[in-house]
Amino acid sequence: MSIKNIGSTWNKWDLHVHTPESFVHNYPGDKENAWSTFLSDIEALPSEFKVIGINDYILVDGYERVLKEKEQGRLSNIDLILPVVELRLDKFGGVIQKEGKSFHSSAWSRVNIHIIFDQIPPEQIRQQFISAISPNYKLTSHSENFSWNGVINRESIEHLGNMIIGTAPHNQQDNYSSALIEGFNNLNISYDALCKALENKTLTDKFVVAIGKTEWEDLKWNDHSIADKKTIINKADLVFTASESPSTYAKAKAKLKEQQVNYRLLDCSDAHWLSNATDKDRIGNCFTWIKADTSFKGLLQAIEEFDSRIHIGDCPPKKSLIDGNRTKFIKSISIRKKESINLSQTWFNTDIPLNPDLVAIIGNKGSGKSALADIIALAGNTKNFESFSFLTQSRFRHPKSKLAQNFEAKLTWVDNSETTRDLDKNPEAVSVEKVKYLPQRYLEDLCNELGEKGSTTFDSELRKIIYSHVPEDYRLGKQSMDELLEFKVAEANKTRESLRQNITRLNREIIDIENKLTKEHKEALYAQLKEKQSELLALESTKPQPVDDPNTSSEAQKESRTASETIDKLEQQLQEINNEEARLFEKKTKYIKQQAIIDRIQQSLKNYFIHYEEFKRDLHILIGELESPVDIESIITLQLNYQPINTLQKQIDFESKQVDSLLESRELGSISNRRELLKSSIVEFKNKLGERERVFVQYKENLLKWETAKKEINGTPDKPNSIAWYQAQIELLNTLPTKLIDIKKQRLRITLDIHKIINAMVDEYKNLYEPVQSFVQSTQQMDLSLPLEFQVRIEESNFEEKFFNRLNRQSRGSFSGIHESTMLLRSIFQETDFNDETEVATFAEKIDMMLHFDQREGQQNKETYLIDQVKKGINPNEVLDFIYGLDYLTPRYSLTFEKQEIGQLSPGERGLLLLIFYLLVDKEDMPIIIDQPEENLDNQTIFKVLVKCIKAAKERRQVIMVTHNPNLAVVCDAEQIIHASHNKLEGEFLYETGAIENSPIKEKVVQVLEGTEPAFKNRQSKYKLS
Repeated sequence: MSIKNIGSTWNKWDLHVHTPESFVHNYPGDKENAWSTFLSDIEALPSEFKVIGINDYILVDGYERVLKEKEQGRLSNIDLILPVVELRLDKFGGVIQKEGKSFHSSAWSRVNIHIIFDQIPPEQIRQQFISAISPNYKLTSHSENFSWNGVINRESIEHLGNMIIGTAPHNQQDNYSSALIEGFNNLNISYDALCKALENKTLTDKFVVAIGKTEWEDLKWNDHSIADKKTIINKADLVFTASESPSTYAKAKAKLKEQQVNYRLLDCSDAHWLSNATDKDRIGNCFTWIKADTSFKGLLQAIEEFDSRIHIGDCPPKKSLIDGNRTKFIKSISIRKKESINLSQTWFNTDIPLNPDLVAIIGNKGSGKSALADIIALAGNTKNFESFSFLTQSRFRHPKSKLAQNFEAKLTWVDNSETTRDLDKNPEAVSVEKVKYLPQRYLEDLCNELGEKGSTTFDSELRKIIYSHVPEDYRLGKQSMDELLEFKVAEANKTRESLRQNITRLNREIIDIENKLTKEHKEALYAQLKEKQSELLALESTKPQPVDDPNTSSEAQKESRTASETIDKLEQQLQEINNEEARLFEKKTKYIKQQAIIDRIQQSLKNYFIHYEEFKRDLHILIGELESPVDIESIITLQLNYQPINTLQKQIDFESKQVDSLLESRELGSISNRRELLKSSIVEFKNKLGERERVFVQYKENLLKWETAKKEINGTPDKPNSIAWYQAQIELLNTLPTKLIDIKKQRLRITLDIHKIINAMVDEYKNLYEPVQSFVQSTQQMDLSLPLEFQVRIEESNFEEKFFNRLNRQSRGSFSGIHESTMLLRSIFQETDFNDETEVATFAEKIDMMLHFDQREGQQNKETYLIDQVKKGINPNEVLDFIYGLDYLTPRYSLTFEKQEIGQLSPGERGLLLLIFYLLVDKEDMPIIIDQPEENLDNQTIFKVLVKCIKAAKERRQVIMVTHNPNLAVVCDAEQIIHASHNKLEGEFLYETGAIENSPIKEKVVQVLEGTEPAFKNRQSKYKLS
């Protein structure tokens, strides 16, 4: 089934066109030739001309001729022809006077008033209106002596004119106009009499009244009737003008506003000439566009919605928008069975044209409203197909019936391109979304998400919409806000990462110091010192007992004395060799350490070079985006000189090998060789000693060993596990608290530096949302004060999850207990403003302190250890890095409504916010389909906010909505109504469409939309529909 009524569309209406039957016209040739050229000229009008008003002053003969011509096949380009009767009121303006060969109004003309009738039979106008005003006609003062038969027709008017001219002196008769014009000029009627004549019930709702602006301006203002004169124009439905240009019209309208009178000014050609004439009053010289059904009722609606339905100019902005974006407006939707499919029920067999403005889909429950919305959205590759209500597994896509697979939908766009989709297949992930669909379920789910923990879907949509307001030249060629922000904050993120690495280093030091300051560590040091002191005391008790030197005895044998002296010398030499070996080992240890340092230096240089190359590549990309080429080498160069470090490495390597050679050599004269020789000699000479000498030598050897052991136990401050080292470590504990404070201050300063970087990112975000905020503020100009505010702030993100993932909440501490710790942490969140660096510092230090002292009630602030509270496999350092590195803080856009966060709003308020967001703020220009946007909204909110948003949205995009609320279908002035119904007997969804002013459609509206009859009655003056 094909449907052709697309509803209210923009067309040109010229309601003041004179025919060759007019008293005054300038169409060439005799009467029939004039009619021939006139009709041809009307037929040659541009295609946008669809309605003309035939105005031949007080007669309707020309209107009658035009209707007959159309009935016979002429004027097929014109949809509607309306009769216009022009009368003279008894208020002074000017009359039509002859000046040479032309006719002009004089300074004393009567006011012209125009009655635009519905397309009714000419005879009805003659009988019910013209004949009704005949008895009330008055002649001008200089013709009152004549009698007149009161029948208004061409002959009687001309007769009256002849009588008037005949009474004039012969020498002045040439100054008069034609008898027909003189007769018309001398007929006038009072405004009250005219109103009385229009009270005829057969004419009810079949006319509108217009007054000529020129005559209004000519009215005299120096008498007592000013109030009466204003009444005339203010009671008129329209004011007629014939402007030379749209700018002339604008000035005329501004003057009416200034005079504080009716300024519903309509431009007409007032055509007396063919279109090829130079005179402004020519056919086609009309700038009036009306968006309505091309019917008289369409005119009535346009008058009521004058500002939105009538445009004076070269082209209405919305029409220009459509013409320039033909791929963004759906022309029609076709739903049919696939070829060769046989089903007992029809279901769908329809072609529906879609109006490019506001389309309201209405119908009873189960009539196919949401079905049509789902199908249009599907064919438009919507991303919200998961929220369909009709094309679901439980309904039309049921796996048993498989009905959907038998049908396909086709969207035809204004550029005549097409998109086709099988009803059982969702759009592919790579499909380009051409229609934005807001099903009721989608809005409900989004509202629920926003009311709970926030919505990633909404955040994503919010970023898209904010970015849509960013001027093109600010986008730097980036495709999304995320890309642009990534570009702008890339270097800041690198700095942030570098600072976090410094925090990691400081945290390692802090944890080491904190471990050393524990009671257990201190007690361990004292215990180990005491153990070493006990060891020393035990050693003291094992000191070898002195033995007299037998060599001092006179009785000593000469040979023993000599051997003893030799052994002393040999042992001294052996000690020297041992010392020499020790010095070599010290050298070797030094060389190994030096080599390790050199290795680190070389690796650091290599890492730096790698980072430099990465930086250089990034910089090269940035430079490549400059319009003027810049040599990167002129900006930055890196020179690495490895020679000094390589030379040092070679020297160390050479000396290290020399030491190894000396230590490992077994050759004659080597340390090892000399040691073995000395030891052999000592043994040999010991064998020559006497008993007393042997005892003395043994004593000296034991004493040397004892002294060496004592020295080892006493040690030095830099020798681990010695008495001096333990004493030094204990002494060092006194300096650690001050050192810890200093390091923590350094860490906090770095944390604040990170927060400053995040704040700088916030500034970048603010620069991006400023255009959209300006737009929201500008909505006040459309009498729509939206309590909507975009903000960017630093927000905590996933701290709770990431923090507790590292902690064992079954261990003793402030964060012990799943529920208790969660409530505790959330209370800290509530008292922290993460936008304030001081509060951020307080937050980090507070969490840190609570990990070191048990803050639970009754625990008396007992000290706790972080290592005891982390989960297995988690390094305590990780927890502190997380707390002070601020990875959980990020800039985030937010939206408030009446100063309230989204989560604090009621479901209805959240729904309204979303609708405002999508309808008004979103700059996307693709068609938008909304399923029952009025859900959960009261009528006052619908009228004050939602209606205005929908009206604003339809000015820049195609809006299709499913609704059951009259305040949307009627008050939003929907350009097209689609009435859905379900023929259950045939199993078919049926759709009837048309403008709201169309009587059959109006009846459907009243039947379906709840409360609509009162709405229509309350707006009777608007629709004049019965």
